[in-house]
Amino acid sequence: MKKGQGTLNGFLDQGCAIKGDVVFSDLLRVHGQINGKVASEHELLVGEGGVVEGEITVGRLVVAGTVKGTVRVKESLMVHGTGRVLAEVFAPTLIVDEGGVLEGVVHMTRTDKPSEPPT
Repeated sequence: MKKGQGTLNGFLDQGCAIKGDVVFSDLLRVHGQINGKVASEHELLVGEGGVVEGEITVGRLVVAGTVKGTVRVKESLMVHGTGRVLAEVFAPTLIVDEGGVLEGVVHMTRTDKPSEPPT
């Protein structure tokens, strides 16, 4: 999975809400509200004004809105300056811009094994 190669798979605009499970491939952009499970091997982008609450399992997560619940990402979690993540987070890479909020327990595990020191 290479960054920037995703095709927009879906868009949930402000004023729209989904309650239940959401599964997608490539890229889902949310400016509305989702309450439930969200799953994909690819990227979820929560835009300003967007709210996702529940169990989120994705390849990459970019947050400029609000995320609540449990977050599991395969590659990285990026919280922009307007973003709020109120969750238990499992991520190998975490980036929080100035002004971004992250409240909760964070578990960071490396996906690659460290190399052996030279002998």
